[in-house]
Amino acid sequence: MKTLKKVFFIMACLFLTIAAKAQEENNEQKRERVEKSTKPFNPSYFSLSENSFYVLEAMIVNNQIVIDSTATISVVPGKLPYPSGNFKVAVMDKQGKQITEYFMQDPLNIHSCEGENNHVGSLKNGRVFISLPKNNSIGKLIFSRDKERIGTVDIGDLIVKTQRDPTKGEQ
Repeated sequence: MKTLKKVFFIMACLFLTIAAKAQEENNEQKRERVEKSTKPFNPSYFSLSENSFYVLEAMIVNNQIVIDSTATISVVPGKLPYPSGNFKVAVMDKQGKQITEYFMQDPLNIHSCEGENNHVGSLKNGRVFISLPKNNSIGKLIFSRDKERIGTVDIGDLIVKTQRDPTKGEQ
C-alpha cells in the first residue's frame, strides 16, 4: 500500500511538472502574440502636440484664484492627470460655450501631514497649478465646489500668448 502511495505521489509530481512546463510555453506564446500586435514605443510620442496638455499657474489672493501679470500657461507633454476630487473646473470657449468640465483636488485647501492629524485649512495667498486640456479656443474657466460657484477667470489672452510662442512655456 505504501508503495502504491509513493508511485501515485511520484506520478502526480511528474504530471504537475509537465503541466507547468506546458503552461509556461503557453504564456510565452501569448506574450509573443501580444508583442507582434503592439506598436513599438516611440520616444517622440511626448513631443507630438496632440499628446500634451496645459498647466495654468496662477496666484491665490484672499482664497480666490487670480490671473495677474505673473500667471502663465505651460505646455506639458503626456496625458492629462486623472480627474478626481470635489473641485469642478468648467472650461469655456471664447463665445461662452462649455468645452468640457472635470473634477480635481481643491487647490484652495491645504492639508496637514503631521502624524495622524488630518487638518484641512484654506490657502489664503500663494500659487496654484491647474491642469487643462490642450485646446486653443479656451476663453475662461469657471470654478465651483459642490453647487457653490467659487470664481471665474479669463485665460484667453494667456492661451493666445502660448500659441504665439509655444516653446516659452514647455517644460
